[in-house]
Amino acid sequence: MLLGIVVVDFYGVIVKSLGNLYPTPQLAFFRNFFAIAPIVFLLILTKEISFIFKDITKKFLLLCFLRGISFVLMQIFYYISIINMSFATATTLTFSSPIFIVILSIVILGERIGIFRWSAIIIGFAGVLTIMSPTSEVFNYYSILPLLAALCWAVSNIVLKFIPENFSNAKINFYSINFSYLGSFLILLSTTEYSHIQNNLHWGLMILIGILGGFASILFSYAYRLVSPSTLAPFEYLGIPSSFLLGWIFFSEAPISQLFPGVIGIVLAGLIIIWREKKLSIEDDTSKKLH
Repeated sequence: MLLGIVVVDFYGVIVKSLGNLYPTPQLAFFRNFFAIAPIVFLLILTKEISFIFKDITKKFLLLCFLRGISFVLMQIFYYISIINMSFATATTLTFSSPIFIVILSIVILGERIGIFRWSAIIIGFAGVLTIMSPTSEVFNYYSILPLLAALCWAVSNIVLKFIPENFSNAKINFYSINFSYLGSFLILLSTTEYSHIQNNLHWGLMILIGILGGFASILFSYAYRLVSPSTLAPFEYLGIPSSFLLGWIFFSEAPISQLFPGVIGIVLAGLIIIWREKKLSIEDDTSKKLH
């Protein structure tokens, strides 16, 4: 899990460094195209490649399509934000995704939530608004984009709840990434924006974006498969100090005054949601054992 977070931050650094040279849809296209390679390698390693096209249903394809498109939109929103904002600030705002997951669970899944998760939503949004204060330099068109990225990530997680458990993570990732690739290709065609790759170094970086992105997807999938999400989720917040450190090293950014105290609200909201989910899970397991 920790390795996956660091990998994502590192490929974000590459995207930001190339962002003023190549259009965002082009970066998203290469990210998704080359991300297929590590996922195919995983399928070969787990010997699932031979039945990757078996037992596929229309419902599964539709859900993977929705998940893949959510990924593409998330990438584009996130890329534009990190290119035009400080790296750490844009990354921190994307960590509002647990708040959106709770809201979507109410709207789509019909879940009822209590005072703890409502408190988390209020605290989290207070943190977001503090970072995006109208009096700060962060409040502009770009500051909305990481929130949209967080929303898309939340949508992809909600969609995952509808995919039957008999489909493996490798198969889900394979179909989702292919829809992401097709979606990014269509977006690239519709924008008619493409810049020729300037040199071999940039070609290597474009490939590396995809490889790292695909590798991160595999790491997250296996982490969440082996350990409960409520246990792992707090480790996601390593991405905040990690992005701050990388932004300082590579781009000489140190937006401390922009991030604090708003970042505390975002992290606290996420931890409240995680704690509540874990408590409910324990209570549910206890109830099942008693019955």
